Amino acid sequence: MRTGCLSLVVRVGVVSAAAVLAALSVALIFSFGLSALGQPEGISKIIKVLVATAAGFAFFLVGRGIWRDLRRRPSAGPEERSSEERGR
Repeated sequence: MRTGCLSLVVRVGVVSAAAVLAALSVALIFSFGLSALGQPEGISKIIKVLVATAAGFAFFLVGRGIWRDLRRRPSAGPEERSSEERGR
């Protein structure tokens, strides 16, 4: 297999595994919600779970954005590079 093809196969596998995990998580959350509906405080538990899920998702998105910004930023700033070039 070529490198590009292998990369595509790995990417499809990872995305498929992530989709399965997401579906299982949603099913687990809904089953928890359905079991909590019969209890007097069930609605508040459902709301707490949904808020916690949304907060976790937002935390993930912010962390991913910060990680991407840090990866794009060059290791040395423009002032440091110009002083290094002057010394050569």
